Amino acid sequence: MKIDGVTIGDSVPPYIIAEMSGNHQGSLSKAKELLEECAKAGVNAFKLQTYSADSLTIKSERQEYVVNDGPWKGRTLYDLYSQGQTPRDWVEPLLELGKKIGVSVFSSPFSPSDVDFLETLNVPAFKIASFEINYEQLFRRIAETGKPIIFSTGLAKLSEVARAVTLLKTLHVKDFCILKCTTSYPARLNDLNLDTIRHFADEHQVPIGFSDHTEGFTASICAVAKGAAVIEKHVKLDDDSSSVDSSFSLPVSQLKDFVKACNDAKLANGKIQDGPTDSEHGYLKYRRSIVARREIPMGQKFTEEDFAIVRPDIGLEPRLLNSLIGKMSKTQIEKGEGIKPHMFE
Repeated sequence: MKIDGVTIGDSVPPYIIAEMSGNHQGSLSKAKELLEECAKAGVNAFKLQTYSADSLTIKSERQEYVVNDGPWKGRTLYDLYSQGQTPRDWVEPLLELGKKIGVSVFSSPFSPSDVDFLETLNVPAFKIASFEINYEQLFRRIAETGKPIIFSTGLAKLSEVARAVTLLKTLHVKDFCILKCTTSYPARLNDLNLDTIRHFADEHQVPIGFSDHTEGFTASICAVAKGAAVIEKHVKLDDDSSSVDSSFSLPVSQLKDFVKACNDAKLANGKIQDGPTDSEHGYLKYRRSIVARREIPMGQKFTEEDFAIVRPDIGLEPRLLNSLIGKMSKTQIEKGEGIKPHMFE
């Protein structure tokens, strides 16, 4: 799978997506500043959300429309989405800035009409948020674009994820990625269930990633160690304490270290190792081998008392000791000399 020519998969460093979400403080200049700082930190992509409060909910004070827990407790859905939405006229300048500074900018649309709008700007990919996994019409409209698709799995049953995968394959979508996600803000480490990453990889045979709603670096590093090919992390400007997602977002000053930590985790995964690495070769000599415990004259039958199994590795392997007993020495063997095949009959 590729986005803007950048490969996503097991054999390359993790693809890092910085998620702005609603962390723009109502200012295009702040959004641009955040994008520029993310570029300096070395991310691959910068993600927006494209929706309006009216496309997501209705304006109501009924209790069903009030958030009852988490960082947005007590706020109505309409009020929350009104604050968090990214104005449509910001998207094109952010896309252009991304092209200028080398960061792919794409978005999570929340309705087919949002997809229509984003297609007029030719965004390079689409992300589908966890809450929308049951919105088949949105999946179908995005599939029509032929663009790469990333979708998150927070709240979803395994059967719902499988249904989404089947739908995308039925719609002939070739390039898509699944992000393991825990939809709580902030998410707790004991709720992440990162072993699901390997399950998804085995089950669906597509790139798998992780959308990180936790605080800090630990979860994403662990996800990369589990095989995550994509990491998505909410970010904010350091002085932002008022945006809707600021309470669980990573200050952008920490993002460079975050990217490095994820890349280091991928580097540590390496490959299936068969034998010593280049850096280990010099230590092979400190393994044990069979050496002469004492001087052994030529023509003498070996006994167990003739040998020691010690470091360094200058003789036969320890497993061959019993096969030596009773054999005849063909040479004079000095004390401490490693036992070699040419020394006995």
